[in-house]
Amino acid sequence: MTHCHMTSRHKKEEVIMPKDTFFNLALPKKARLFAAISHEFSTKSFDDSAISEIIESAGIPRGSFYQYFDDKLDCYLYFVGQIQKERNELYLTILKKTDGDLFEASKQFFASNIMDVLEGSHSKFYQTMIEAHDFRLQKSLGHGNIHQLTQELYEQTNLSLLRIKSFEEFSDLVSLMLSIFFKSVGNYFHLQRKKEDSISVIAVQEKCLKMLSWLQYGVTKIN
Repeated sequence: MTHCHMTSRHKKEEVIMPKDTFFNLALPKKARLFAAISHEFSTKSFDDSAISEIIESAGIPRGSFYQYFDDKLDCYLYFVGQIQKERNELYLTILKKTDGDLFEASKQFFASNIMDVLEGSHSKFYQTMIEAHDFRLQKSLGHGNIHQLTQELYEQTNLSLLRIKSFEEFSDLVSLMLSIFFKSVGNYFHLQRKKEDSISVIAVQEKCLKMLSWLQYGVTKIN
């Protein structure tokens, strides 16, 4: 697994990983630390989260934390990278199964991913991230970031199915598609927080797929 670092190591094109001492941890201790990290970033925004809470929950000395990560951002990017890596791999797997049909793959991926994001094990994290606008921090992410995903999608997409003339145009298309996904998810969490109105996960899926269809086929009636 690869990521990028933000201090002396946090540069966009560099590989980012926790320090070697993290990978040398016994599996139970590593799992306990990951659970503590997940809980902290799922219940608080990045700005409000604290290393002290993570080490207390994980039951490790403060000094040990810095043997594993450079700082809080390093830790956050590791956690996000783990989640995004799984999502991106699923997207690419579906794209291969659909023989490079980007829209068909996106419909299948979005439908399953909406369910996972809204009701899966990391739903609280996604809600916190979106409401606090912490997704901006993912620009610092190496492996798992949008740019890398777009490049990998481009390489595996059957471009003959699209009116696309360049990678730049493809990138714009992917951005539009992902904006539909995040808008749909963000609206769900917004309504959940208000508690005055609600929408089902199925309704979110249907609306997202409808907007994808608009993007694919247009909304103008042809007589």
